[in-house]
Amino acid sequence: MDSTKAIPGKEIHVPPELGERLINGEMTIGEFVGLSGQTLYAIANVGHQMLQTGKLDTAMDIFKGLVAASPYDSVFHTQLATVYAAKEEFEDAIASYSQALQLNKANVDALAGRGEMFLRLEKIIEALPDLKSAIEADPEARRPSSVRARALLLGLQQRVEQQAAKK
Repeated sequence: MDSTKAIPGKEIHVPPELGERLINGEMTIGEFVGLSGQTLYAIANVGHQMLQTGKLDTAMDIFKGLVAASPYDSVFHTQLATVYAAKEEFEDAIASYSQALQLNKANVDALAGRGEMFLRLEKIIEALPDLKSAIEADPEARRPSSVRARALLLGLQQRVEQQAAKK
């Protein structure tokens, strides 16, 4: 592997062992370029602010970059999924939430988010286990996502009871 790449006005020397670790999947791109976890989460805060202020394309770019830089971080996949959800790209949101859950099966935000997306697509049977798991993972309802999951399940229960009462 060539350890020197030409950039106009600069030479970058990459130690061969780092290049090999990157190629072999032993380190992430973020680690390779020297981004600390603290820096990545500071960038994620900016992405979250963009999401909150409706700058969805910018938030999408930020979270796609974070997922590329740190692909094993469940939180970044969850935030990317949240942007997809805000853009009403529900299938992509489900895929990103699912990726987050492969990395951390107890990610309350991903469980609740994926459950919500299934409900948006009227896939109630698929939504129920995720919503239930979100509640079980946060029994004190400390996270807003588990509060939403509880509310959604209660709403579903009320609909079922109303349907039963009509019969």
